[in-house]
Amino acid sequence: METQKTVAQSVREEVAQHDRRLLKLEEAAVRIANTHKCRDHSLIRLALLSQSAASRTVVKL
Repeated sequence: METQKTVAQSVREEVAQHDRRLLKLEEAAVRIANTHKCRDHSLIRLALLSQSAASRTVVKL
């Protein structure tokens, strides 16, 4: 018998993958802010999120 994932398992895996991606972006934003002696990394994080979303869109096309 073949083992198949349930919908819930697939959703959990997808959410975990997104969480890891967001954590990596957060860490990168903090690292960039520290490198350039910025106190707030929120705008850097938004720029990284925007670029990441644009990159995924291009890859899908």
